[in-house]
Amino acid sequence: MDLSRRRFTTSLTALAGLAATPALAQRRQPPVSFPLFDAPPNSHALAQFDVTAEGLGYRLFIAAPRGAAPSGGWPSLWMLDGNAAFSRLSAAQLTAHPGLAVVGIGYPIEEGFDGAARARDYTPTPLETPKHGRGRDWEFGGQAAFRARLLGPLAAALAAHAPLDPARRSLWGHSYGGVFALATLLSAPGAFRAYMPISPSTGFGGGALQAMAAEAPQLERGRAEVLMMLGDNEHRSGTPDLPEPRPNPDTMAMAERLAQRPDLRVQLEVLKGLGHGATFAASFPRCCALAEA
Repeated sequence: MDLSRRRFTTSLTALAGLAATPALAQRRQPPVSFPLFDAPPNSHALAQFDVTAEGLGYRLFIAAPRGAAPSGGWPSLWMLDGNAAFSRLSAAQLTAHPGLAVVGIGYPIEEGFDGAARARDYTPTPLETPKHGRGRDWEFGGQAAFRARLLGPLAAALAAHAPLDPARRSLWGHSYGGVFALATLLSAPGAFRAYMPISPSTGFGGGALQAMAAEAPQLERGRAEVLMMLGDNEHRSGTPDLPEPRPNPDTMAMAERLAQRPDLRVQLEVLKGLGHGATFAASFPRCCALAEA
């Protein structure tokens, strides 16, 4: 199977010729580069391609192990904010996990993050409308619709490029991506084998995740792995520094709540000295190891 670097576009809409909607407005960011594609490891074949699902554009990245796949397909780590994730993922990290496929779900932009699109896709319906920064102009609450696209047409597009075991896929997300990982765990826990919410914005929407947790279904059989990671020096941009380092109390409370469920195996790691942005790439080694296990 040829997983070369070439880009191509696949339409996944029911209506032929339906164009993807343009990316929503976002803060000005510099374009990102992808060193991984310039010097790929011998262990994985890389590809990136654009797809359209329900009129919305996505850019998918995939690093697929070379060689014969297991009979059920490769275990895979699905990373939200795929543009930023694949711009920071290193060849050495892939080489350390030669039996793991790594997938990035991003957007057709040249920057690392599409702030408005991720707010739309990754968040549950807020109980209180977020009022911070550009969030006042964004749409929220589309996590269920995005999950349907992710597990439907986007998953099908990825499966066309590499054999991925649906029973051994893990979901990674940072910040709002961490909110989506938790929202998926709380509404469709069987969708992934493992969930990795990194520095999740657990206070989003006036306690929207906590409301979901109160009514969350449990797995009928087996246990899902949950790895929550956060720094002890995180605070929202534009707010004063913390008087002393401490992890987000909302996230700590969520971890404790999830740990009480018999269908989950919860691990919590506080990364000392790290702020919100630094936990993004710092989480890669542990998450890759768990996804491959």
